[in-house]
Amino acid sequence: MTAIELKNVTYIYSPDTPFRKTALDDVSLTIEAGRITGLMGHTGSGKSTLVQLLNGL
Repeated sequence: MTAIELKNVTYIYSPDTPFRKTALDDVSLTIEAGRITGLMGHTGSGKSTLVQLLNGL
């Protein structure tokens, strides 16, 4: 059973400005119920942005 599913998520900071920054680009993720899932990546890869979006669910 799927607990969380993201499909083709894109998040852009300051869209329509010269400071536009794409933090997430076409990200898909499925987390099954009862699973422990880690999120790893380089600095600036969008980990915190993704977690903030998940916190908004």
